[in-house]
Amino acid sequence: MEWQVALNNTSFDRAGITKDCKEAICEYIWNGFEAGATAVEVAFVGAPLKEAMSIKVKDDGRGVAFDTIAQTFGAFLSSLKNASSIRIKSQANKGKGRFSYLCFSPSAEWVTVYERNGKKKRYIISTSQVNRSEFSTSDISDVVDTTPTGTTVEFPLGEATIARQLSFDSIREKLLQEFSWFLYLNKSRNVALTYDGKTLDYTKYIDEELSADITIEISGEKFVVNLIVWKNNIDNSSKVYYLSENGEIHAARNTGFNKNTVGFFHNVFVASSYITSENAILLQDNNTTQTHLEYLDENRSVFGELQKEISAQIQEKMKAFLVRRADKNLAEMEKRGALPRFSQDEYGQLRKRDFETVTRELYCVEPRIFFKLNDQQARALLGFMNLLLSSEERENILNIVEQIVALTAEQRDRFATILQTTKLQFIVDAVGIIEKRIGIIAQLKQIVFDMAKFANERDHLQKIIEQHFWLFGEQYHLLSADKTLGRSLAEFEKITEVSIGDATMCKNEASQRADIFLYTARVQEDSTSEMIIVELKAPSVRLTEAVFAQVVRYANTIRKEKRFNGANRIWRFYAICAAIDDDVKTKFDNFKQYGRLGLANKIENFEIYALTWDDVFQVFEVRHNFLLSKLQIDLSQASASRSESTIQSPSRTLVNQITESMVDTDAQ
Repeated sequence: MEWQVALNNTSFDRAGITKDCKEAICEYIWNGFEAGATAVEVAFVGAPLKEAMSIKVKDDGRGVAFDTIAQTFGAFLSSLKNASSIRIKSQANKGKGRFSYLCFSPSAEWVTVYERNGKKKRYIISTSQVNRSEFSTSDISDVVDTTPTGTTVEFPLGEATIARQLSFDSIREKLLQEFSWFLYLNKSRNVALTYDGKTLDYTKYIDEELSADITIEISGEKFVVNLIVWKNNIDNSSKVYYLSENGEIHAARNTGFNKNTVGFFHNVFVASSYITSENAILLQDNNTTQTHLEYLDENRSVFGELQKEISAQIQEKMKAFLVRRADKNLAEMEKRGALPRFSQDEYGQLRKRDFETVTRELYCVEPRIFFKLNDQQARALLGFMNLLLSSEERENILNIVEQIVALTAEQRDRFATILQTTKLQFIVDAVGIIEKRIGIIAQLKQIVFDMAKFANERDHLQKIIEQHFWLFGEQYHLLSADKTLGRSLAEFEKITEVSIGDATMCKNEASQRADIFLYTARVQEDSTSEMIIVELKAPSVRLTEAVFAQVVRYANTIRKEKRFNGANRIWRFYAICAAIDDDVKTKFDNFKQYGRLGLANKIENFEIYALTWDDVFQVFEVRHNFLLSKLQIDLSQASASRSESTIQSPSRTLVNQITESMVDTDAQ
């Protein structure tokens, strides 16, 4: 029997039928699912280069009833499925998806089995590109075997390139993007899509870490909520689907959390016996795909509370998603050198944590601020933020952000709270660091002043300073401890990645053992770098001419090395003892014009210092005085609280105990 489509061939060309063969195959898969199929299979027939190939799409749906053929195949831009149920796919091809074959095949043939009055019927529908406004049907025959209802449509493939484009590897991402949400929605019905013998595994698109299954109870009614966060963009994301207990869709609406700028793709599936056609009224709004749930008055409060609970769950997951994305972006910007630099000491890392916390939270409040920033823009924005965080103008960050992007009242309040809480946390952490350091100094004072005769260099002072080298400055890193100059300088050369010939020091010079070797990790603002070598002596040893001469030998040894004596390298050598002999003190007068405590010799960029332990402790207190005063820390009280437990009779055992407790303490 010949049929005429209510449109001519020319009109087809203007109807906007897809020209993408992948989209076309998806249309035929959707047709199967919309016909109630639980299994749709796509298979190739024939083999490339050997015989003519075709592709089949088979489903186990209701089939195409012959008595509806005029309203289905005979009506262009119309569909019975659209008129009777919620459209589960885009309506862009409403009533014309069955003609999608025109972009990849010369013809199409449907073999369909349907049921009427308890009997199964079978017939064939055929159409071609030549007369696409016409189609034909075969005679109807009875199905006497156990053949299930459903439809198989077959398309001959005239070009090998089409077969390659439709291969599973080529179309897999398109299938996942198109059908993942629907397969998940219908997992309780075991709905499956098989393509070229492979079952599409939609779970690979699910972010299991962020997805959640929860049960919400409102006024005695239970709602099973499945919140799915997808790894990639999918069709119909950012929607809530409301289903009856048996999985029938009664409504769908947007979630209101469309964060496509950062890729937060999600769906929510809500199932409950409370969701029925009686209390969920579907409205089609302005011919768009968006549908809304309208409630009867007696159900309004229940569904209103449900929406609030769902929004809270989505917001929580989106915050976790944005934190993760912010961490990733921060790591990428740090790798590119777009982040401010922080020293590696504990205080520098504390500032870094504060900066990262504020930046992360700002990203979560409004990701658009960081969207498509180039490295120069990122460095300028983040560098300025870091300056403000380190000053009294911390709260002004909010004003600057509002100049970049408009914030809602809720976002503004949230970010203002973040600035206040992170500042408080920064202060608390800073107080903790300083209090620990004050306690360390209190214990070190006990050893060098009160228990000097029981302490020595190797077992006590060396171990303590090796771990708590912050005593000499926040900017330094430990290179080596109790190693020979030859070995230490070789390691230093590797770190600086600069090699200028072989070492010239003799064996005796190279074997000199330096107690502590410190260096700055990066070049200072004036293009210089600093190195410190510390010579420690037992608390009972005085700083004599002989001790001072030992440090001078260290300096002269390094001065002879062309690899390390450049003018941009500042070398400082410290000899530290409990007291200094007068003949060493006389050297201070020759260098007092430099205004540096303990400077006893200076040759170009090599400086040699003679210091007492009391000098070292005073320098620490002066360096931290601004923090101690701002944070109002009682130095004597903090020191006393740390040392109360050690008020015992001085002994070697007690010195050992104090040393071990200080070494076990995290380097602060």
